[in-house]
Formats: sequence, structure tokens, C-alpha cells
Amino acid sequence: MANERPSAFAYVKKASISRRPGAGGIIPVSRAAKYGYSNARVSAMKSLLLKKEFLSELARVRSVDAVIEQLERTYYKDDLVKLSIHYHGSELVQIASAFHFAEVVNKLERITPDSDRKAFNVMLTKWDIVNAKTILNARRIGRKYEDVAPFLIPIGSFSEQEVKGLLEGGGESVFLKFAKTHLGKRITSSRVVSSTELEKMFINLGAEEATRIEAVLDAFYYSLYSTTERLSSPELAPIARVFRKEIDLRNLSIIARLKHHGITDEKEISKYFIKGGVRKFPAFAPVLAAKGDEETLKAASKMFGLKSVPQTLSDFEIMLNGTLAQARLDAFYRSVLSVGTILGFLFLKEEEINNIRKIAVGKEFGLPDEKITGTLVFAG
Repeated sequence: MANERPSAFAYVKKASISRRPGAGGIIPVSRAAKYGYSNARVSAMKSLLLKKEFLSELARVRSVDAVIEQLERTYYKDDLVKLSIHYHGSELVQIASAFHFAEVVNKLERITPDSDRKAFNVMLTKWDIVNAKTILNARRIGRKYEDVAPFLIPIGSFSEQEVKGLLEGGGESVFLKFAKTHLGKRITSSRVVSSTELEKMFINLGAEEATRIEAVLDAFYYSLYSTTERLSSPELAPIARVFRKEIDLRNLSIIARLKHHGITDEKEISKYFIKGGVRKFPAFAPVLAAKGDEETLKAASKMFGLKSVPQTLSDFEIMLNGTLAQARLDAFYRSVLSVGTILGFLFLKEEEINNIRKIAVGKEFGLPDEKITGTLVFAG
């Protein structure tokens, strides 16, 4: 139908996680020959990222329509115009930015050397995880496929048929459908969680179980870092530092959210703790011992050396993301003549997408300019 809202599987060639391994037995070549072209391309793309000054000005315009008008003067124009037939306001910005990101990923995939494909695929797995969380929470609150599909990130391994299946049927059948997906097979064959335990979470899906499943999804994603030999190489040390900081952030979020849903037993919480971060589980003792959300945030703020205590967990995560931004910028500049330049650029592009989405949503909800600006994350 002419007025049917397109899904994330429309308009762009979906960026997929390659099922084939990186090429082995490659004839040795110099690093300059191997990475010169791709690094030059990515450096040129980095120079075109929206500047801090532009985004700060964007946060001060009067309405979400004005945000769209400004973005139409950038490389987001084609996606915004194409999608404006079906979407408006912040929805248009969120969906157009996701499609633009998928197009960027497709370009990067084409210039990534075969020997670095596994490392690149680890990064793409993040978007499978994001989509799985979106599908999971949509199912929990009874949302229909047509309401959810436009907001999926068109990157990763989920097919349109799989998404439809996961949003329909009973809890038991949904787990079986998930287990048959590419992501589901990878998780159930890993050591992150047993199939039996994960199935129980799906069958009894509520806010508490959804938090547990999200913790499992995060644990699986970050476990890929330690099991992917390419990501452990010395030349990718800047990327490794970003991963370790992100793991600390995720662990804190997991602990706080589990406690918020009444799961306070340390042994139970430790099941969902992600290994590989800067801080080990005992280092989170003050956060684990805190009573209630307010005390938890105070303990967490002290642990991470924040100057103020956030009111909500979401505010706390925004603050921590600010500290990650500089590490991401460093990862880009320090990864010379390596796949780290490509992976570092993905970090920076993701932050740009997040920033323009925050601005659009903030304008639509009438938030003060300073409140919107306070949520933005800049590197450098």
C-alpha cells in the first residue's frame, strides 16, 4: 500500500554480519599496502563528521522541524527526504539516521581487508544485540511488528521473517524461534548461559526477566572481544581500551538494573557480570552493598569519580559515555595503518547518530536547550 510505513529492511542494502571467516593463509604484504587505501578513505570520512559547533547550534534551534531543516543541508538529506513520505518529527530523524548508519557500515565493510573481517564482524554484532533488545522489549509490552520494524537498525543478521516470528506466538515458541536465528545459535552454543536457563527467561518474560536477558546479550557481545584473537593484537590496543571501559559501564548498568528489579543477591548478580573490564567484580562492592536506587547511584558516582550525583541511571550512563568519547577519539588517531582506524571511526559515527537523535527527541518533547546540550557526548 502507498501509505505503508517501511521497515528497517527497506531502502538500503542491509549490512549483514559475514558468515564466512576472514581469509587465511594470506600472502604477507606491507602494512602501508594493506591499510593505506582504507585508512585514507576513513580519514576522509572522519573529516566530514558533524562538528561540535554544528551540533551545539542544532540543540538551540526552536523545533524538531528546524532540526530536520538543518540536517537536510548535510549528508543526511537523501535519507530524510526519502523517508519524509512516511515519517515526521523525531521519528523521521531516528529512522533516517539509522539507515544512513547502515549505508556507512556497507562502505566500511567493502574496504575492510579479509584478514580483519572477524574483528569487523564483532563490531556489527553489537547491532544484532541492540535489535534483539528492541524486539524483546517490544514483545514484552505487546507491540506489533509494524510498530517495531521501522526502528530496527538495518545492520546484522536478523531477517524480516525472523523478526515477525519473534513478535508472535507464545513464550516457549518464541525462544525456539530465537534459538534458530544466527544470533540465537551463537549465544546458545556459547558458555554465557545454558539453553535451559535462557528458555525459562523467555517463557516468564517480564521486566525482571527482560533485564536478565539483556544482561546475557551484553555478556555474549563482550565475550567476543576476549575470544577474537585479532582484537587482542598489540596494534589494536586503543580499541581494547575502549572495550574495557565499555565493559565497566555495562557491568555497572547491569548491577543497578538488576537491583532496581529486586535482584540483590551478590551470587545471583555475579552470574551476569561481564569479564574483561578494568574493574573486577569485588571492586563493585560499594555499589552492590548500597540500598535503593539513590544510594546505588551515589556509590557508583564515587566509584567513577563523577563531580555530581545523577538523578537517574540514564543520566549516569550519559556521564560515563562522555568519558568514553575521548577514548573513542584516541582509538581512531592511535590506530595508524590498521583496522583500528575503521573500528575507531565506527565508534565516532555511532556517537554522532546518538547526538542528533537526542536533539530531535528533546526538541519534540520541549526540553530546555541546556538540558539537551547536557546529554550530548563529544570527543576532544
